[in-house]
Amino acid sequence: MESGILLLAFISTLVIVHQFHIIQAQEGISIDCGTTGSYVDSNNVTWVGDNGFVTTGESINITDVVNKPINTLRYFPTGQTNCYTNIPATKGRNTLVRTKFYYKNYDENYSPPSFDVVYDGKHRDSIAITADSLFSDEESFQYSEVIFAPANENISVCLVRTSPSDNPFISSIEVYRFDAGMYDDLGPEEGLILYERITYGAKKLICYPLDPYGRLWSPSGSEDNTALTDLTTSAPSIDITGASNKPPEIVMSKALSGDGLIISGLPLPSTAVLVYLALYFSEPQSLGRTQKRSFNIFLDDMQVGSHPIVPVFGKATQLVLRDVEATSESQIVFKSTDDSVLPTIINGLELYSISNNQHGGSGGQSGGGGQSGGGGGQSGGGNNGKFLLDLCTVYDFYTYNFFFLPDHQSNKLNHKQNSPNFHKFLVNNQNV
Repeated sequence: MESGILLLAFISTLVIVHQFHIIQAQEGISIDCGTTGSYVDSNNVTWVGDNGFVTTGESINITDVVNKPINTLRYFPTGQTNCYTNIPATKGRNTLVRTKFYYKNYDENYSPPSFDVVYDGKHRDSIAITADSLFSDEESFQYSEVIFAPANENISVCLVRTSPSDNPFISSIEVYRFDAGMYDDLGPEEGLILYERITYGAKKLICYPLDPYGRLWSPSGSEDNTALTDLTTSAPSIDITGASNKPPEIVMSKALSGDGLIISGLPLPSTAVLVYLALYFSEPQSLGRTQKRSFNIFLDDMQVGSHPIVPVFGKATQLVLRDVEATSESQIVFKSTDDSVLPTIINGLELYSISNNQHGGSGGQSGGGGQSGGGGGQSGGGNNGKFLLDLCTVYDFYTYNFFFLPDHQSNKLNHKQNSPNFHKFLVNNQNV
């Protein structure tokens, strides 16, 4: 009996060591919850089972689901808080952690649960699985995401019961380490909880390996709307060294253009939260001497940046605004300068709430890779998760609305879907 126990412990140690070497190779980890062993997916990402990271809960295989990692999950029928621990990370280096949830009525209760997920004991997000998940296919599930700097060489992900009748569950955990300097205006105790990440002028999601840091960039294009123009760069390559957050070159190669652009219907709560807003620009055309594209940007009444944006051909420009309050009614307004002859453009956008905010509401700003300022305290979270569709196409619970203001008249092209739980694109009051 004793030798059998020792053999079992030895085998478990080998499994953990094997997983560690896999993790080291890709400088991150992808955990398929509710399964064992390892496999490599079509994007050459190595997935490992969750044994060695969790000691509670029950694993289940969703028999009528084929695609990994969503064909298995781990649910927690007991306990207020259940945690994955010893997830390897790089101490002090900003890191992206994403959790995914595919319900598919696995418990046959026809009752999508709600619960919280807490990252490393500090950053809390709320998950509300929607009724649509009862009938969703394999290309639709929800996810939560946070960026923070781990205080140790490993992190935890905890699922917290918020209703006695709801059992928390999880389908997968992904961890990606960022390079030094990315999101470097984030304080050591702070976290960025994702609300939206957009690639403009694109038709498909940008994901790993096109973004080597594992970020998901949801497409938003003109949708055959004549007031919007999708642009593709004519530059042979794009230098992203001027943008410290390192947006992928493929994101910077596409843009959306229009006169007097206003982005509204932001996927934020109706009550104010402190946000981190990052905007990315690159001039898609080699301009002649008489051509100029120049514009200012405002979040509601606050100007983002101290100077006009003049996108540079073949180079990326980054503009960050943080520590300002925003709500679902807030708007991002683009205003061309008097000497601009070309319409406003945008290539990419990231919107987060700030967890454990250490700065404040002073409106810290930065351009390029510079530092932003502030001071204060407010936690983020509560975005209720996001949908991921077609396995590589992300849409959120809210849509962005685009307005154009030619000759001081509002031409409303998109309309907000008045539901916190489902995302639709509307153009001229028609679903697209």
